[in-house]
Amino acid sequence: MDNINLVIMGKTGSGKSTLINAILEEDLAPTGSGQAVTRENKVYSRSMFLQLGNEGRESGLYGMVGKKVNLYDTVGLEIDTRITRSTLDDIQKFIKEAQKCEREKDITLVWFCVNCRSSRFENYELELIKELSIEYEIPFVIVITQCYMSEKGELEKQIENDLPEISVIRVLAKEYKTRGGSVPAFGIQDLLCKSVIDYDKSKVNILEAKLDRLSQEREIKIQELRDKGDRCIEKYGNKAMKIGFVPIGCIPIVHGMCIKMLMDLNKIAGINSTKGFSTEIFSDTVVGLIATPLMGIPLLSAAIASSYVEVVGKAYLDTLMCVIERSSDEELKNNDLMAKGIREELKKRKK
Repeated sequence: MDNINLVIMGKTGSGKSTLINAILEEDLAPTGSGQAVTRENKVYSRSMFLQLGNEGRESGLYGMVGKKVNLYDTVGLEIDTRITRSTLDDIQKFIKEAQKCEREKDITLVWFCVNCRSSRFENYELELIKELSIEYEIPFVIVITQCYMSEKGELEKQIENDLPEISVIRVLAKEYKTRGGSVPAFGIQDLLCKSVIDYDKSKVNILEAKLDRLSQEREIKIQELRDKGDRCIEKYGNKAMKIGFVPIGCIPIVHGMCIKMLMDLNKIAGINSTKGFSTEIFSDTVVGLIATPLMGIPLLSAAIASSYVEVVGKAYLDTLMCVIERSSDEELKNNDLMAKGIREELKKRKK
């Protein structure tokens, strides 16, 4: 491992700059009391030795090791609605820049700073961490800053409850002076060492979370497609009911309506189908149906026409969803592959 690339994020007043100066052992990042002092994103670097102890022995990370630490100091996030799109865009560019510079044995992660005196962990902070970590496959560490009290506060307990998969580490980056004495700085070395030792595990957790998210999104998308398909079929069934009041004469119109319905179902699924293809799959879908002659019976023709359209639609929608569920995202984008898969599935269902 050569470099440790750390993107430092957090609300204004969360102690980012004080933390950076503690690592650099030099007052390079401007600090202040609550006001926004970091006006632009900057990169600070320092070569240093880390005492990793024996905790990382299993992964080969232990003992005294020399590292170059690159600290990406970002502009402070403001509360809730005051977050600007440009600020987030700049932070995302910073993460990309850090990852772009990453070499094989480097690590890149985000330290998200939260002042221990904050009243609560904002919902937007929670969502931001979840989104950015999954989007960029980058581990986060929550750094609770200005911890001059030994016990955990409600804020820290809330964060651990909301983000159980992310490490939460307490630090006091700068000595805290009181009338009765002072509390010495602590936690910087532990923060660096734990970030390094836990990196591989954190990376795996992020990748697993991303796979879960993609799986959930796919399931939701498939259910949305089915719901849209069901509404499409219902619409055509209602139309067929009106046309079916004309016995016998409604038959060719209903057949044409079915072909148009299949084209619309394909369109909902993102498949561009020609009328010829839809006619072909209509023929394959209705094999075995005996409802057509019944459309010639007065009084029954309307109900039969509606049922006929709905049966054809549902049979094809089932086929379509089966092909979609077993296709990869890349296959779903290939019109020819999807058409081939639909034909094969229809032939299979004929047997």
